[in-house]
Amino acid sequence: MKRWTTWFWPALVGLLALLTTAWLTSHERELQQRDLRRNFDFGLRQAATQVEQRMASYEQMLRGVRGLFDASSEVSPQDFDRYVDLLQAGADFAGLRGIGHAPLQDPADAPRAPVALLAPAGGARITAPGSDLLARPQLRAAMLQARDAGGAVMTPLVRPDNPADGSEPGVLLFMALYTPGQPLLTAADRRQHLRGWVFAAFRLDDLVASLYGQGTPGLDLRIHDGASIDAGSRIFPASVADAPGRTPRFDAQEYIGVPGHTWTLWARSTPAFEHQPGQDPAQVIAVAGTAMGAALTLLAWLLLTGRDRAQAAAREMTRQLQDSERQYRRIVETASEGIWMVDAQGLTTFANPALLRLLGCAAGDLTGRPWADFMDADGGVALHGAGAGAAVAQHDIRFRRPDGSQLWAQVSASRIVDEAGQGAGMLAMVTDVSQRHQDEARRTLLEDQLRQSQKMEAIGTLAGGIAHDFNNILAAILGNVALVQQDLGSSHPSQPRLQQIAQAGARARSLVQQIVTFSRQQPQALVVQPLRPLLEETVKLLRATLPARVQLVLQGATEPLPVAADATQLQQVLLNLCTNAWHALPGDSGRIAVGLDSTVLDAGLAERLGGLHPGPHVHVWVQDDGTGMDEATRQRIFEPFYTTKPVGQGTGLGLAVVHGIVTSHGGAITVDSTPGRGSTFHLYFPQAQQALAAPDSSASTPLRLLGQGRHVLYVDDDPVMGLMVETLLLRQGWRVSCLDDPRAALARAQQAGDAVDVVVTDFNMPGLSGLELARTLADSRPALPVVITSGYITDGLRAEARQAGVRQLLQKEHTLDQLGPLLVQVLAEASHPGG
Repeated sequence: MKRWTTWFWPALVGLLALLTTAWLTSHERELQQRDLRRNFDFGLRQAATQVEQRMASYEQMLRGVRGLFDASSEVSPQDFDRYVDLLQAGADFAGLRGIGHAPLQDPADAPRAPVALLAPAGGARITAPGSDLLARPQLRAAMLQARDAGGAVMTPLVRPDNPADGSEPGVLLFMALYTPGQPLLTAADRRQHLRGWVFAAFRLDDLVASLYGQGTPGLDLRIHDGASIDAGSRIFPASVADAPGRTPRFDAQEYIGVPGHTWTLWARSTPAFEHQPGQDPAQVIAVAGTAMGAALTLLAWLLLTGRDRAQAAAREMTRQLQDSERQYRRIVETASEGIWMVDAQGLTTFANPALLRLLGCAAGDLTGRPWADFMDADGGVALHGAGAGAAVAQHDIRFRRPDGSQLWAQVSASRIVDEAGQGAGMLAMVTDVSQRHQDEARRTLLEDQLRQSQKMEAIGTLAGGIAHDFNNILAAILGNVALVQQDLGSSHPSQPRLQQIAQAGARARSLVQQIVTFSRQQPQALVVQPLRPLLEETVKLLRATLPARVQLVLQGATEPLPVAADATQLQQVLLNLCTNAWHALPGDSGRIAVGLDSTVLDAGLAERLGGLHPGPHVHVWVQDDGTGMDEATRQRIFEPFYTTKPVGQGTGLGLAVVHGIVTSHGGAITVDSTPGRGSTFHLYFPQAQQALAAPDSSASTPLRLLGQGRHVLYVDDDPVMGLMVETLLLRQGWRVSCLDDPRAALARAQQAGDAVDVVVTDFNMPGLSGLELARTLADSRPALPVVITSGYITDGLRAEARQAGVRQLLQKEHTLDQLGPLLVQVLAEASHPGG
């Protein structure tokens, strides 16, 4: 063989190998560039999404603060601090420097909005307490926009006018406060009923740090106010220092909408992002291809130079191929994502260790098994459709592990074809996305709970309105029936029917009071009271709501058994437990027992119940013969948001609220349950040592001697009530003047020569309310006692009545039996103001 051919053919083979390697390396680098670009775009979209979510959470917190001011006529600094402390404990508070309140002052002359409340007190401030926010043009524009829009509006970056007072540059989010109960349909309505603003203050540095710690990983993120990205519009970071001569490989912008503004998120890749640590596949290909080219060159040379050398080269090539195979197998086996290969029939041919860990299978369990055995029907259909095309398809699929648990995974599947172009199977990359699905389910649950809370609030408002109107009607019915009974005498044949009317009215009055008590949201007020009447009242209320096939019985002791308790909260506990017992009955048929007895806890039992004090306790139990619970369920029933009911039929908060109420009463709750044999909830409350008040057995003053000729001015726009009260008071010995016009009554009471001893007025009247009448009389005749009657007395009415100097409040449905003695008490207190 000629000498030049010995080197020509090996050199040609080596050149071709190098060219192939160069092409593969370039192709791999293009793929790396695409992956980096995809990761960069994802990071920018993720940053924009998180900023939007954080701003939405800030706005939601402001709505909660506005709800605090709408729910109360006066919010003290202590209440405001406690509310902000509760918000600060949540994850959504991250990045906020403070929340404040600025009431509107002098709206007609020179409107001001000084910062009245600001919390937390120890945090850095973007605006100083007491400063007039309306005096700053940037803030004023945002505040007026928030007033007219009715929602949240954010300011541009605000720099302090006087840094010496502790203020810092930042952004404020404003939301207007309006007078509760007023129409807010138009901007004019909102301007008319404006009473101030609540605001949240934050710095952009804190906002970004709350999302990513000290910055976005791998991205040089800059935030600009508006669509331009010049230095004047940049609001984060405060300053930038670009490396001279460096041009980032990736550069992109994302526009996000925030309340009242549009922000531009400008992201540029950092050197750390562009040169990520780890093995470079392109470099591996270059090295391996070069080595392969050299090996082929050597092989060609050896083939041309002799059999021995050819055989030695073949052995070396075999070794190199084995090493290369082991290397790629190592890459596959150490990948963090699951890799799944199936043949044309969907039978598993390969699964890497990561996939085995995700599915909870041992090595060899997957080989030869259809992958459809591990996924739900929808997932199988989706992947079957993906196998029909050559493009990569991504689907979120729910897998079933052998232990019965579920796994949500994102599957990127592509078709595998053989040399003839026919489908030979599929290759899938499996990524665990269970946490994302759990987060989405939790968000949906919280949204449902918010809607449920709003519905309950609306029910409470409706109950109050019904109680006010219905109690007025009941007061007239009960009063007139009592008067007719007195007129006819005890032997009249109509007395039994009149007594039935009186009993029905009393039951209606009791039912209205129960509805009001249940719907009212009040702070805990512990009062020593017997539990037996409370249980009887709750059972009576439940019997009206349970199906006819559910038997509800009250068992146990009939003794008073006093405890220090909030009646409304304990009634809520019993209602929740009995409702759960009803839902546990199969086919809405079964038996629910509510029991009461006394017990003495020794030291051991008291400790097992959660650290109660040994001694006498009152034991209440609720028992059903329903489906019962297994041990795993019983261990978790008091956890918030845990429920065994189908989606949409339970919030998981009922028993958590029960546990909280019982604990706040110094008690404990346990449960005994067996599947198929029902459940029993045991409640233990410390028995009160204070004796219950005994009824007054002393002789009362005869009704005809109560008035003793003293003059009562009665004001009510309902003529039926006026006629009934006039007759009632005349029979008790009072002189009565009844008027249905509150302004005429005010003029009558202010006459110096008119000897009016006491004024009784309805609260809700057209033209002039009972409170307005009381305030006017307090200025003109401060010594004249005023009593207000109403069909629905709220805590707000009590507070306003005290400020107006009202001596007593009277539920209108109790007019018949309480008005006369109440007037005697008020006149006695007025004649002895120091007693």
